[in-house]
Amino acid sequence: GGGGLGEISALKSRGAKWARPHPGPFLWDSMQKNKEEEINFNKTDQIVRDYQKSGIGTLVTLWPFANWDQKKRDNAEECKVASTDEFLPKGSIFEEYLPTYRCNPKNWNNYKKWVAAVVERYDGDGQNDMPGLEIPIKYWEVMNEPDLTMPEGEVERLDFYKQGPAEYAELLTITYEVIKDVDSEADVLIAGAAGGSDQFLDFYKEVFKNGSAIVSFDIGNVHCLSNDDYQSFNVEPYKEMLDELGIKRPIWVTEAEAIISDNASVNATQTMLSTQEALRLGAKKIFFTRYEFTEKDAGTGKDEKAEDMPIELDGNDPVEAYKIITAE
Repeated sequence: GGGGLGEISALKSRGAKWARPHPGPFLWDSMQKNKEEEINFNKTDQIVRDYQKSGIGTLVTLWPFANWDQKKRDNAEECKVASTDEFLPKGSIFEEYLPTYRCNPKNWNNYKKWVAAVVERYDGDGQNDMPGLEIPIKYWEVMNEPDLTMPEGEVERLDFYKQGPAEYAELLTITYEVIKDVDSEADVLIAGAAGGSDQFLDFYKEVFKNGSAIVSFDIGNVHCLSNDDYQSFNVEPYKEMLDELGIKRPIWVTEAEAIISDNASVNATQTMLSTQEALRLGAKKIFFTRYEFTEKDAGTGKDEKAEDMPIELDGNDPVEAYKIITAE
């Protein structure tokens, strides 16, 4: 979610210790209007203050897009997303959105200055920190789901990134270097894979053909929106991919849900089973994406194990269900 006070209250009631604002305000386009302008930290300061007031840590997604920078690219039109994209502005200044152009920065130096300034403000070293910073930000995620492309022939709804694995490898490598230069204690997450199928994981196999990219992240990252191997929140196929390539990293699931039924109790039970399996496979942190377990048109298939579990889990009370799920 976006990090409003209502969201923070929901997070607290469900026992959350961490939040990942999505897409969140750490977006070059909204923080700097051109290369001469000072960086505006108003929105990012606000979200950091709100979270730390409740004792919640923040995982930040850094978005490397600024329309004014992208428009200078020779192939700018190829960087433009479809007008149906879910994260384009919808008319409200309060809605979080991403810019129209979504390729790597044209001017890497300007981008690097922005990343360095952001990390410096929230690293907690006493130099140029946000006034009143109590919980420093030590985890930075380099963009989101660059592997996600809509199936052929479908009207495009969501396209976080208009380039390919080689370009993402370059973005990851450059961003990692800047973050570590500013704060050697910070950890960098690679962008979350959109799922555990070959469609998604093949993208990262291509990224890792760049040897620099392999050593430019500290934490692996996978998502599960009730898709692919939802029984493990996609940790099993993601871990297998890293193992095949000889890459040893902790794994976080930064988007997790298992909505497989129109029955809230079944969904809550499957969420618990998937959580247990992801942790068994070595996942270190799990970020749930839903506050409730109901979904109007749910169903990626039935899981008999979840259907038959004799667990008293009241899916209609998500607060109580999450207390059970996170009791590990």
